[in-house]
Amino acid sequence: MDLIYMNAEKEDLGVMLDYTLDLAFGTDENDFECKIVAGNHCCEEDYFLYFEGTEYGGIVDNIGVDTDAGEITYTGRTWHGILNSKVLEPDAGADYLTLSGEANSVLSSLIARMGLTALFKASSESSGINISSYKMNRYIKGYDGIRKMLKASGAKLDMIFKNGFVELSAKPIIDYSKDEQFDTDQISFKIKKKGNPINHVICLGKGDLSAREVIHVYADASGNISETKVFTGLDEVMDTYENANTESSEELKKGGIEKIEESWNSNEIDYSFEPDEEKEFDIGDIVGALEKITKTEVAAEITKKIVTINNNTTTISYKVGE
Repeated sequence: MDLIYMNAEKEDLGVMLDYTLDLAFGTDENDFECKIVAGNHCCEEDYFLYFEGTEYGGIVDNIGVDTDAGEITYTGRTWHGILNSKVLEPDAGADYLTLSGEANSVLSSLIARMGLTALFKASSESSGINISSYKMNRYIKGYDGIRKMLKASGAKLDMIFKNGFVELSAKPIIDYSKDEQFDTDQISFKIKKKGNPINHVICLGKGDLSAREVIHVYADASGNISETKVFTGLDEVMDTYENANTESSEELKKGGIEKIEESWNSNEIDYSFEPDEEKEFDIGDIVGALEKITKTEVAAEITKKIVTINNNTTTISYKVGE
């Protein structure tokens, strides 16, 4: 697998020699570091590094030199980081950026909105996934917003560099926890399954004292959210959400709903693992773990991917849970 470098005009210039490349992307970082010996210096600011047919690559933002070590370090944003260096905002006069349509077509419109058509494009194939009147969070970073939008439709973002472009497409999230789980015979890990999540949030908006806007949102035993109270007494777990700057009741309610959802999705799995040769997981996929002594089972989303490539040797580990 060749690490190719190309200039700012997207002209391939050569193959990187004797390098170590570290990338991290997902909920944070979304950047890379590439080290080479000084004698192999080949990149300038705004050059690109990529592996054809993979999601690994990015733009060189910084160049560092260590004269004692005789080493050059290129650092920059991965493709994910480039998306996250843009902000998705509502149209002038609109409260929200509202999106509908086939998911790949929506991705194409977002690429254009962010001004990234010179480097990114969406798959021309139909994803079979529909975005229905999705209201993007106001002023959210591009990669974060896209992931959140797709997750609401049970999908994840797939990206691959090919033929000079980073191609984005929507794919269904895969829940591996339903068919297989990691256990203590395979890896060591820490898990925490959180019971009694929040099931009642009082949303506090504009106004003072008795004139303040108040909305109640509730969850039932399955996590379905409505404005109908389900739990009382010891079974009721409450919290508040405050936003005095909210533009609408709908936005205020949305904040309370997100607080419930965060509580319901707060299981923790603390471990990293390497995939087998035949399987590579994606950001957004679900994996599960079983601890045999307490028989504790949890399932959580893959939120971060850490990739180290030393010439032709690739090591991948994953962070699970927010």
